[in-house]
Amino acid sequence: MVGKFILRASLPVAYLTFLTAPLQADILLLKDGRVIDGPTMERGEESCTIHFENGDILVPNDWVEDLFLAADLENLPKNRRRSLEKQGEERLEQIEEALAHAEWGNAYEEETSNFRWKYTLPKRVAELFQDRLESYYKIFAKEWRVKRDKRKKKMMINFFANRKEFMRTSGAGGGALAYFMFLGDYDLCCFYDRLDMTSTEMVLYHEASHYLQKLLNEDFKMPHWPGEGIAEYYGGALWDPKKKVLNVGLVQEGRLTEVKNDISSGELLTVEQIVLKDAYTDYTWGWALIHFFMNDKTLKKGFLKYANGLANDKKVKRQRGSFNLQMVTPEESLRYLRECLKLTEDSDMEELTKRFHTYIEEDLVIEGAAGLEKAGMGAVQAGKQIRAKRLFSEANAAGGLSAVGCYQYAKLVRSSDKNLARDLYRQATKLAPLTGTYWYEYGRLHADDDEGKRLKALGKELDPEVGVYDIDFEDF
Repeated sequence: MVGKFILRASLPVAYLTFLTAPLQADILLLKDGRVIDGPTMERGEESCTIHFENGDILVPNDWVEDLFLAADLENLPKNRRRSLEKQGEERLEQIEEALAHAEWGNAYEEETSNFRWKYTLPKRVAELFQDRLESYYKIFAKEWRVKRDKRKKKMMINFFANRKEFMRTSGAGGGALAYFMFLGDYDLCCFYDRLDMTSTEMVLYHEASHYLQKLLNEDFKMPHWPGEGIAEYYGGALWDPKKKVLNVGLVQEGRLTEVKNDISSGELLTVEQIVLKDAYTDYTWGWALIHFFMNDKTLKKGFLKYANGLANDKKVKRQRGSFNLQMVTPEESLRYLRECLKLTEDSDMEELTKRFHTYIEEDLVIEGAAGLEKAGMGAVQAGKQIRAKRLFSEANAAGGLSAVGCYQYAKLVRSSDKNLARDLYRQATKLAPLTGTYWYEYGRLHADDDEGKRLKALGKELDPEVGVYDIDFEDF
């Protein structure tokens, strides 16, 4: 039986048996935190095979943290056998600890240098994100000259093990992937997407940026632009595990694809329009404009002065708004941007827009299918299904979709093109073979009824909750 994220309120019988009799059954620990036990398994050169009742599944060795096989103990010298048993017992202690913290009421609670953490995902996975967010904090704080008021509580990061738990417990609604609560002691809620750890990392950085922007002046609420554009810019950071450094301000290929699609459709926003337009484009065009400012040596200093000054410069006209926080109007924001960048004439604004458009065309580059897929996810979230289908189709042709991309594309086309949807679900099972939803949906569309029943049963064997609500979400 698969223990999804090894996070269950109670253990299956097979698990209870195993925990009381170490290494009497096969057990697989995956790098993403999941634990599988119950079925018999085999070790191979490139993958391990799990023999489920309704079919075999191959798991790439790259996914495996540890694999303990009961057969490994047979005919071993006593000392070697005891050594393996000890390794198994140590792993079991880790599993038991994780299971003890599987429910939100018993979640881990810890502190790092600048944050408090409450989480239900495996400890070793959470520690990866803790280290990265602390590095992120240091980079942002240094560049923006902000610091936390140490008289106040550190912000709480509520990190849920999966989307279901996030939706059930956090109070989030709709297609939310995370949120930052900007009142009181501050609070950030997010969840771990084991199928896309990179997306999890980027969402965490995006929301943390809103907190760090808040530190500019805690009595001030940053306008939607530049606020969301800055969050997207820093959300593009990724950790380099080999160099142990955080790379900030990378190209958000999904956002860039949306911008270039707008351009090809005849929508070419000016700098003035971006600043004044409080809309979804703040995540796309707004991100591109921030990327331009932060990577142009002649503009970066002026832009940082502008963003900081919105919150602190006495010359900026502010007014009390929602939650009694100071705010600025888009018109005042534009006036102050022009002042900080020394754009005294309308012709200066026009020239800046030309430079910005050239930057998009010449300096921001999309590589491969990833950007098209992420843009497709964004289109789904925005309710633009026709655009989403086109982008997913282009991504598929350009090099293939991820498992989640296949799943989302299949959902869009299953009523109009069942053959394509079936192929997409099949591809998803290859890319993420331990996700029950993919096998179940593939079985629903399979041309052979008996085979379809087997595939659906395999999906339910992998995840008993399949068919209710599994991976039904859009990327930010």
